[in-house]
Amino acid sequence: MTEQMVQLVPPAVAPELVPAEPPPVAAAEADKPKKDKDKKKKKKERSRGIETMFRVTYSNHISLSRLADSKISMLIAANGGIISVVITLVAKTATVSWHFAPVLVLLTGCLVSLVFTVMAARPRVHRSHVEIDDIRNNTGNLLFFAQFTSMSLPQFQESVHVLMKEPELLYDHLARQLYHMGESLNRKYRYLQIAYSAFLIGLGLATVLFAIVYVTGGLSTAVAWPIEGSTVPPVRG
Repeated sequence: MTEQMVQLVPPAVAPELVPAEPPPVAAAEADKPKKDKDKKKKKKERSRGIETMFRVTYSNHISLSRLADSKISMLIAANGGIISVVITLVAKTATVSWHFAPVLVLLTGCLVSLVFTVMAARPRVHRSHVEIDDIRNNTGNLLFFAQFTSMSLPQFQESVHVLMKEPELLYDHLARQLYHMGESLNRKYRYLQIAYSAFLIGLGLATVLFAIVYVTGGLSTAVAWPIEGSTVPPVRG
């Protein structure tokens, strides 16, 4: 029996298909729309963030201005009421005695507080003439009524279109308007701080003087002096 040697040959394996790499130019052109889309998205997010910053800051400025106006109204009512009561009291008695010292101190504090409160409430508007060239050169403020009211309606509309076409110029005007609003708020709150301090100091000194007069018995021994022009003679308590 003859032995046959059979040699096993592995079957031929099909070559693996490897995708051909795209040329660099084609890959760059394929990525270009994606990059442009990302740039537009980032630019839109940046613009939205800037608008949100201006919107929130404007809202905070308006809220602070309303809060200051409410404090001004409260101080004017309080000081005006105290001053009216003191004047009415003195006019009815037609005499001024030493035990009126606390009342006079309180009256002085209320007068000083009222003066600074009215100064805080008094509007201060810096008017100036603005042209379209000033808006283009970024030297005027088209968003402030005291400036754009010096322009005619066609000039104002043209200036608005200039701002609408140039976002950077518009942002500069918004920032300038925020700065002017901040200046107005700073002045208003500075006067309010002085007004409140004068009111509290006058009230505190009047309370201390009243306690001293009461403890020393000044209310019972005070001498009342007639007001000038009055026929009432001095009265000793």
